[in-house]
This record gives sequence, C-alpha cells and structure tokens, in this order.
Amino acid sequence: MAARQDQGLQITLIVFVFLFVVCAAMSFLFYKYWGESEVHVAELTSQLQKEKQNASKAQGDKESFAQWMGVGLNDNADDVKKTYDDDMKKYGSTFDPSQQNYRAILAAVYDENGKIAARESEAKNQLKDTKERLMAVESENAKQLAQYKDQMQKSAEDSAALRGSFEQDRKQLEATKKDLQEKVDAQQARFETEIGEKEANVKALTDKLAKSDKAKENLMAQVKQAAVSFEVPDGRVSWVNQDGTVWINLGSADSLRRQITFSVLDADTQDPVKDPTKGSIEITRILGDHLAEARITKDDAKNPILAGDQVYSQVWHRGKKLHFALTGVIDVDGDGRSDMQLARELIDLNGGTVDAYLSDEGQVEGEITVNTRYLVLGKHPEEGNQAKLRDGWQKMSEEARTNGVETITLDKFLNEMGYSPTSRTVQMGAGAKASDFPAGPDITPMPGNPQGRTQFRARSPVRPSATPVEK
Repeated sequence: MAARQDQGLQITLIVFVFLFVVCAAMSFLFYKYWGESEVHVAELTSQLQKEKQNASKAQGDKESFAQWMGVGLNDNADDVKKTYDDDMKKYGSTFDPSQQNYRAILAAVYDENGKIAARESEAKNQLKDTKERLMAVESENAKQLAQYKDQMQKSAEDSAALRGSFEQDRKQLEATKKDLQEKVDAQQARFETEIGEKEANVKALTDKLAKSDKAKENLMAQVKQAAVSFEVPDGRVSWVNQDGTVWINLGSADSLRRQITFSVLDADTQDPVKDPTKGSIEITRILGDHLAEARITKDDAKNPILAGDQVYSQVWHRGKKLHFALTGVIDVDGDGRSDMQLARELIDLNGGTVDAYLSDEGQVEGEITVNTRYLVLGKHPEEGNQAKLRDGWQKMSEEARTNGVETITLDKFLNEMGYSPTSRTVQMGAGAKASDFPAGPDITPMPGNPQGRTQFRARSPVRPSATPVEK
C-alpha cells in the first residue's frame, strides 16, 4: 500500500514538473511576443505621427497656394484649373502656350508699361529740346532784326543829313537794305518750315501718347470690371447679444483700436467689396488678443446680424496701413457743409493714411502716388464760386488716372468702412433700445397728472450675464 502511494506521489510530481515547464515556456513565448508587439506599435505610432505632419504641411501648402492664386481656400483642383483657363483665355490669349502663366503675363505688362514710360519721357525731352532750339533761333533772329533796324535808322539819319552830297551812298544803302530783307525773308521762311516740321513731330508724339493713355485706361477698366476684387473679410462675429452688442475675433494682437468701424456681411460672402452689407458695428472695448466688443450702429430687422457673419473695413487692415486721397466737397453727415477734417480723422482713426486731399480753399495738399489705394470722390463742386475746387478736382482726378489709382464714391466708401453719422433714426421692434426713449414730461396734462409728467421711469437695457470667451 505504501508502494502504491509513493508511485502516485511520483506521478503527481512528474505531472506537476511537466506542467511547470510548459507554463514557463508559454510565459517566455508570451513575454517575447509582447515585447515585439510594443516595438511594432511604437513604430506604427511614429509613422502615423509623421503622416499627420505631412498631411498638415500639405494642407497648409494648399491653402497658401490658393491664397497666392486668389482662389477660394476650399476650391478643388478642377475649380482652380477652370479659373486658370478662364484667366489665360482672357489675359494670355496672345502669349505663346509655354508663356501662359501669371508671372509671364505680369512681367510682360510690367515691361510694356516701362517701354511706354520710356517713350513718353523721350517724347517730352524731344519736345523740350525743340522748344529750346526754337526760342534760341527766335532770340537770335530778334537780335539780328534789332541790329538791322539800328543800322537802317542810322543810315536814314545820315542820309537825311547828307542827302544832297551822298545820294550814291543812299542808293547803296537801299540795295543793302533790300539784300538784308531778302535774307531775313529767306531765314523766316526756313524757320517757319522748321516750326511746321517740329509741330508735326509734336502732334505725332502727342497722338502716340494719347493712344498709350487710352490703352492704360482700357486696362484699368478691365481691372475694375473683374469678377472679383481679391479683397477678403477682416474677421468674424463670434457672438451677438439682443441688446445690440456683438463680439468679434479681432483684438489687441491685431492692432485693433476703439471706435474703428466695420461693415457686416453674410457668413458665406465671397467678395466683401461687391456683395451687399447687412449692417455695421463700432468697436467699444478691446477684451483680448483676438476678442473685442462692439455696438451695432446699423442693422436690418429682416436680416439681423448673426454669429458667424463676416466683418470688413475699407480702411483698416490687420498689420497694414492703406493710403487714400480725398477730393470734392466731402459732406459726411449731409448738412451741406464740408467735413474734410472729419473724413481725414476717420481714416486716421481706422488705421489708414491720407496721402492727399483737397482743402476748402481749393488747394491740393499732399500728392497721389502709385501706393494710393483709393481716390474718394465727394460731391462735385458746381457752384459759381467753387472754380478753384473744380480745378483741384480735375487735377487730382488726372493724377489718379496717371498713377492707376481706383476711384470710389464717398457713400460707398463710408458704407464699406461701416461708418454711420452721429444723427440716426431710432429703430422700433427687436432692435430698439430703452436708452432711445428716456423718461420725460408728458406733452398734455392728464387727469390725475395735472403737471403733465410721465408716470414711467427710464429703463436700462439688460446687460449680458457673461462675456463670450476669446476664440
């Protein structure tokens, strides 16, 4: 019996040792496979990170190329190809297919403008040289005529004093006079011929210059008639409160200041210059790097300002000063008086620069250059005592055409800038404010109120419970 128990114990021990060896082998194999899996997962994670970085860089490159090309950031390759084909058909049809690209066309336009400017300069120099030569010839002719007249007068006096004894000398003097007159006539005829030739050259050069100006005007007209203006919105509305307060995603980091005004456009606006506006706002507080509070200065109850709408200013641009010129009678508030100083202060307040303006005395202050963005046209001076203002208007308009500066009316300029005059119409309905209806005396005394004073107190608009967080 003891032998059988020892034999069972040995069998149990053998089975236990066998199971221990099997478990140890399986543990070793599992640990080895687990280590290899961790290494493989780490490699896959690193590869996935690199792929994400490459995808992010590719997306950034795509958006940069879309911005440089002037197409939408979400346009696909077919849309960009269609825009390119339309541009090449319109602007590059005369170019060799190998040269049909934006850089080649811009380079050709630049070279042609340089040639036109060089020809214009050469023509002016030739005209100046011709005038100087003509003046020199006329001066010399006048001197010779003066000398001849002096000689004739002296000869006549001598002849009168010695007529009797010097008759022969008189005849000789007459002959000399005739010869001199013939020389003068011949020289005069030669001068007239030269003047005619020079005038013909001047006319030809003037015609050529006029054709060049016409070509430039046609090019500027094509630019103005372009389908898009390449202007982009400056920011977006982040939040709107019912009391007429809005918050936008621009702030101190964007060099934004109080009292800057913006026009408001729909969220899906593609061209802020050509698309209609739905209202305007004025910045009242700067709350953060990219957060500012503003009040609604103009709104449409049928098409209210909503979160996500875009804001745009004709004057203020993030990190960039735009240049403007003002001419005509600038009447901002419609009271019939000049508001030139107010318009200049508005442009300066909104971060712009006034290169030139027409003073109330008709004097052009400053100079329009190729860097001037717009010439803002006020009311044309048509009254009889505004002759100097009309001359200044004409001069600044010609300078704008010469430098390729686009013109814009005062009303459109103020509308796109989002500016509204101080005098305004009190709105009724959802856009009304309690502050627009202050408490005051009744017009007519009522029973129980013989003094004619209102029984109501002034109400204040409800302030927002919290300011939206910066986005």
